[in-house]
Amino acid sequence: MQTQDAKLNILVVDDEENIRNVLETVFVAKGYGVVKAANGFEAIKAIENGGVDLAVIDLKMPGMDGMELLSHIKEHSAQFPVIVMTGFADVETTAKALKAGASDFLAKPFGAQEVFHSVSRLLETRKVHDKNRKILPFFKFIIEAEVPSRTDSVNGVIHYLTEHLKDIELCESSQLSNLVIALYEAIVNGMRHGNGNDPAKKVRVRSEINFNEARFTIADEGEGFAFDDIANPTDPKNLYKSSGRGIYLMKHFMDEVFYNDQGNEVTLVKRRKGGARPVPGDA
Repeated sequence: MQTQDAKLNILVVDDEENIRNVLETVFVAKGYGVVKAANGFEAIKAIENGGVDLAVIDLKMPGMDGMELLSHIKEHSAQFPVIVMTGFADVETTAKALKAGASDFLAKPFGAQEVFHSVSRLLETRKVHDKNRKILPFFKFIIEAEVPSRTDSVNGVIHYLTEHLKDIELCESSQLSNLVIALYEAIVNGMRHGNGNDPAKKVRVRSEINFNEARFTIADEGEGFAFDDIANPTDPKNLYKSSGRGIYLMKHFMDEVFYNDQGNEVTLVKRRKGGARPVPGDA
C-alpha cells in the first residue's frame, strides 16, 4: 500500500456501477480515498462539498455527459486534474476532451496498473504544485507593456496582466470574470477614445499584483478628458449611454477607480475580500 502524508481522495464518475466499484477497489488498495458519483450532477455536488483531489470521469453518460462535466470543472477550477475514460476507438472525443482541459485519458478497456500510473503521476504533480503555491504570497508580480491601439489584441493583453490572480486566489471566479470586463473597458477606451483607434499610438498597461491587492494602470497617448463632463458614470441609468458606460462598469466591478489630472491614465484597484490579511507564515 502506498504511504502518503495525508490521504488523497479520488472522485470516480461513471453511470455503470461495476466500473465505479472496480476503480474504487484499485484506488483503495493503493491507499487513496474514493468518492463515487453515478452522473455529472452528483459529481458537481461532490466537488462543491470539497475534499476531492482528482476526478476520473466517463465521457459517455446520460443526462450531463462527461464533456459538460469537464467544462464545468475547468470553468470553476482550471487546475483541478481530470482523467477521462473513453471508448478505445473514440479518438475524436478524446482529442476534444484533452483540448478542453483533461489532464489524461484512459481508453476502455484498461488495466489496474494503467489507471494507477495515470492517477499517481497527476496527484504527485498536483502535490508539487500546491507546495510551490505556498510561497506565492511572498511575491509581487509586475507586468508592463506598450501595445498598439488594435482591439483584437485586448484579450491577449488581459490574459498576461491577470495570469497570477488565480494562483494567489485574490478573488472568486465570478469576481475575476468581472475584473476582466473592467480591464477590457479600460483598455478599449484608451484605444478608441484616447488614441482614436490609431495603431501607431500605443496604450501603456501595467499590473502590480501582491497577496492583498491587484492594481492596473492603463494610459493612452490622447489629450485626455474632463471626468466631470461625463454623465454620472455610477448612475445605472447611464449604463446604456455611449459616454460613461465603460467607466460605470469599471467602478461597479473594481474597488477603486481613479484618473490622473489629464484624464489619459486610469488606475483600477481590486482588493482581497475582507481587507488585507497577513501573509501566511507571518507572526
